[in-house]
Amino acid sequence: TGPVDVISSTAEQMFLDIPPAYMATLPHYQGDLLLTEHSAGSITSQCYMKRWNFKNERLADAAERAAVFADWLGGPAYPQKRLNDAWTLVLGGQFHDILPGTSHPKAYEYSWNDEIIALNQFACVVDSSIGAIATGLDTEATGVPLVVYNPLSITREDVVEARIAWPGVLPTAVRVLNPSGVEVPSQIVSAADGELRILFLATVPSVGLAVYDVQAAATAATSTLSVTTSSLENARYIITLDGNGDVANIYDKTAGRELLTAPARLAFSHDFPAAWPAWNIDWEDAQQPPQAYVSGPATVQIIENGAARVALQVTRDSQGSHFVQTIRLAAGGAANRVEFANTIDWMSSICNLKAVFPLTVANPNATYNWEVGTLQRGNNNASKYEVPAHQWFDLTATNGTYGVTVLSDCKYGSDKPDDHTLRLT
Repeated sequence: TGPVDVISSTAEQMFLDIPPAYMATLPHYQGDLLLTEHSAGSITSQCYMKRWNFKNERLADAAERAAVFADWLGGPAYPQKRLNDAWTLVLGGQFHDILPGTSHPKAYEYSWNDEIIALNQFACVVDSSIGAIATGLDTEATGVPLVVYNPLSITREDVVEARIAWPGVLPTAVRVLNPSGVEVPSQIVSAADGELRILFLATVPSVGLAVYDVQAAATAATSTLSVTTSSLENARYIITLDGNGDVANIYDKTAGRELLTAPARLAFSHDFPAAWPAWNIDWEDAQQPPQAYVSGPATVQIIENGAARVALQVTRDSQGSHFVQTIRLAAGGAANRVEFANTIDWMSSICNLKAVFPLTVANPNATYNWEVGTLQRGNNNASKYEVPAHQWFDLTATNGTYGVTVLSDCKYGSDKPDDHTLRLT
């Protein structure tokens, strides 16, 4: 025996054993505990590594579901080793410093390669599994049959992009029929070298498959969408661009209201931490207004114009970097979101880039998704001025009548400078 009594227990027991009288003297804190040192910058650092990781997480889930179905239906046996090998590469990249974006640059030459190998392995599992399942489906078609797989746990109507090796002369238009023989919105994006690239609207049950029939047509499908070099419109939204190439207005036709109080812009924010630039964003820098915005002259092109989707491409150069932004609106179940796709040749220094959404709704708190739940955070302050979310964050009016959600497929950091502005880093 000695002066220290060691008790083996859960961590919770330590807190349960604090005497009530002592508990009353302790400071109280509500909310999540975020680091400002060695944390805020790593939510976004080495964004390409984060992108590969996110894509692998989604593709791994789709591959495992498809592989189970194929095994159940008498197809190839569940590919345990291949999935384990791919997951080992992905999990290796999630090691501290690699995924947070704070490793030596040389490390990313190897970790990017691991991510691509894993993507190919998961994709092979999807292809072989869905191929095996498809042999049991009715794929008789007048044209070219396409099997569409939905790995989500909800029924989904969304735009499908497909590349088809077309037999014979390439058509100038197509019509696409759903499993019930009803035509759905579709369009040709490109046709060359015996291959069609098409878009069409598909509805597929949760964790299920559906067979679509792609046929040559004399004329393009009738469209309810419209696009000019300064506007896009679908059943839900009207979007207008200003002279700088920024989205100046997003009008919600269903609700009869405007979403923006000012143009949605890409802002350059001063970012020069006193130490550890891959880890940190300093509160002193985060408080400063943007040092510049991505601005014109802008080259604007219509790159998609059909019944399934319309899109504008905005090309600009600012602060030494090159920006190509694609803005899309779609039909059907995909009509309820505005899509922004950014391809950036980033050469700007001592700054970070934020997509700024000045909204007509206001609330001191925003809601962030985290794991399978949500949490709320307030406006920027010295301890929370760059915060994480996994896939989305939302600003809903205090009366709960209307809200706007920013979704992202591989960006995790954001901030909220005031009651009505959200910024994705």
